[in-house]
Amino acid sequence: MNSSTFIATALADGLLTTLVITLGASAVAIILGITIGYIRVSSFWAFRCLAIIYIEFFRGTSLLVQLYLWFFVLPFFGVTLSPWTVGILGIGMNVSGYGAEVVRAAIQSVDRGQYEASVALNFSRFAMMRRILLPQAIRAMLPAWGNLLVDLLKATSLVFFITIPELTSASKQAADTTGNYLLFFAVALFSYYLIARLLVTPFVRLSERRFSRGFVREAVA
Repeated sequence: MNSSTFIATALADGLLTTLVITLGASAVAIILGITIGYIRVSSFWAFRCLAIIYIEFFRGTSLLVQLYLWFFVLPFFGVTLSPWTVGILGIGMNVSGYGAEVVRAAIQSVDRGQYEASVALNFSRFAMMRRILLPQAIRAMLPAWGNLLVDLLKATSLVFFITIPELTSASKQAADTTGNYLLFFAVALFSYYLIARLLVTPFVRLSERRFSRGFVREAVA
């Protein structure tokens, strides 16, 4: 295998790794973010306190240090996780801390009259959240989630520090090998842009259309 083929293969593998970690961590971030955000506005103070501790920990500490903690420190306590598990869960959990606050703010931004109407109709809190508040809150939170997912994509470059060769490290290796730093860092730069443009942005816009359909019909009616 000549050097050009090796570099191309390394870049392709790095790009694939970045895509897989982005998709996996995004799923973790969305699921945990919505869950923790919902708990954050719970009527049970103990649950709210646990959610606040979770949010403050992941928002208030460095993502890189968190990855080091899961990968290098947990084995001392008998818990060994693979680099891929740490990368996907670690980044996803970090972003979910920010996402939970987005969810909380979106839920609390729903008009107070919606709460009062739900109580008047004798909805349980769970039914009120599922059928009335969350559908409206999701529309409000989607733009902010789009920004968080783009930040998540860029954060995948940190998994190199837990032994996973991804796009940035593959580009650095190619640049070191050839001496052409401009070319390969430009490749990395535009690759991240294209992933955000072709993957994250369409997902957010599709979600916005999906959750706006009922409201548009009501407005027309």
